[in-house]
Amino acid sequence: MSPARTAALRRALLRWYDARRRALPWRERVTPYRTWVSEIMLQQTTVAAVVPYYLRFLERFPDVRALAAAPEDDVLKAWAGLGYYSRARNLRRAAQAIVAEHGGKFPSDYDSVLALPGIGRYTAGAILSIAFGQRQPLVDGNVMRVFSRLFKVEEDVKKAKAAAAFWELAARLLPRRRCGDWNQALMELGATVCVPEAPSCGLCPLAKTCAANRLGLQDRLPVMPPRRAWVDLRWSCLWIEDAGRVLLWKRDDKERFLRGHWGLPESRHVKARPGRLLKTARHTITHHRIVIDVREAALAAQAPPQAEWVSRAQLGERLVSSLWTKCLP
Repeated sequence: MSPARTAALRRALLRWYDARRRALPWRERVTPYRTWVSEIMLQQTTVAAVVPYYLRFLERFPDVRALAAAPEDDVLKAWAGLGYYSRARNLRRAAQAIVAEHGGKFPSDYDSVLALPGIGRYTAGAILSIAFGQRQPLVDGNVMRVFSRLFKVEEDVKKAKAAAAFWELAARLLPRRRCGDWNQALMELGATVCVPEAPSCGLCPLAKTCAANRLGLQDRLPVMPPRRAWVDLRWSCLWIEDAGRVLLWKRDDKERFLRGHWGLPESRHVKARPGRLLKTARHTITHHRIVIDVREAALAAQAPPQAEWVSRAQLGERLVSSLWTKCLP
């Protein structure tokens, strides 16, 4: 693409962004902390789902020091419902690293940002361009889709060759100024116009320069890998209650799912005599479909150290994941 065409593309997209961008809370009073929290929440989660969580999270943890000082259970509780809880743990760990290693001030150099737990190449580029105005590229799913169609990239987007091409394009197209707005404009275009199915090409500011639009390839691009097959799992969980208290189990770091969470004990965790079936719940985690049978049970031996009796009133504080709230009889 010639310098003149590149400049015209930049102008068109930034004009569109200035006129059409959504009013989102992380775009108000931009700070590194606010941008960082939003970017972590938006990983694998829609904007509509994130907005109320984001506002509540910032009210509870208004700055990096408040987040660093918070108990992990409090952070997980504030995160409850967003899923992918390793994001919340890494957010807290990174806040503690910022306090310990950077005096509580979010670092502004790429290597230091990339070294923080839970931050990869994309997130580092987003924070540094949006909150610090640095000339850093980024590539996410929306940007890959826009570039695939705009430049007719026919490689599987998950392959290394395609990834390298996308990052090269992102770096080449970065303007000298307004880098944060440019990056957000690319993502906004992918999220609202250049959507996966039935893109609104008639509303796209880049339609005249888009190879897919010119060749009628919008529905064929981007090239995606085959979807992963569903894995069906069945858990047997126990409802053990005594004198208004329920036995909960602290899942360790070796668990496949929900590491470090409090939950109902499974039959493999405690020695108990199972009784009648109280409830069957269903839950999905990535490509896993989990069916959970909850059975009334009585302990057949002393509860192990990983277990704890909790009053019914406290269950909402301990059972953070929606998987467990679905299991409550």
